[in-house]
Amino acid sequence: MNDPVSTGCDCDPRADVEDNPKRRQILDGARRMFLSQGFEGASMQDVARAAGVSKGTLYVYFDSKEAMFEALVLHECGRLQRTIRELGSGKGAVEDELCQIARTMIDTLLQGEVLAAMRMMIGAGEKFPDLARRIYRAGPMHSIETLAEYFQGRVARGDLAIPDCTEAGAEFVDLVLAGLQRRALLMMDPLEPAQIDGFVQRRVARFLAVYAPPG
Repeated sequence: MNDPVSTGCDCDPRADVEDNPKRRQILDGARRMFLSQGFEGASMQDVARAAGVSKGTLYVYFDSKEAMFEALVLHECGRLQRTIRELGSGKGAVEDELCQIARTMIDTLLQGEVLAAMRMMIGAGEKFPDLARRIYRAGPMHSIETLAEYFQGRVARGDLAIPDCTEAGAEFVDLVLAGLQRRALLMMDPLEPAQIDGFVQRRVARFLAVYAPPG
């Protein structure tokens, strides 16, 4: 397959944006290789072959497989955070919006590919601590901050009484995800959709019991 490097075309190394087709092509190849070979088992040459590009083109967009892995994680995290903002419009009842947000978090973060990426990062985190920290900041921490923004809006409207919205965001994430994520990471059978719906409703009710405004 021809590409900008092998044909001598101009290629801007700064074209590192999500809507760049070549970048998406490389990340699709990287995703397949990481899932089949693992983070440490996949080489840059493997990714280039899977993506159908030259190794030179690969390095135009990503200088390491760590950068590719980070980009894959950031893409999924960004989608989740955008969805949280869309669902948390503040136009509906607090309980309904929180249930929608919680269910979206579960559906997104318990996908097979996301769990596989998490297992890989846990396994590689000791060897690549800086990468692990960047992914934590861009993933869990950014999601917590996105929730905190939503809570701040609800507090301003008098719908919630939360003294520390960032702390409440962290509590909400743990309340909704911790048990289910642990089950999934340890290869337990997933809950049925109806069971997850009941789980979400109970956890949201527990959260609101703490942070509902007086009266």
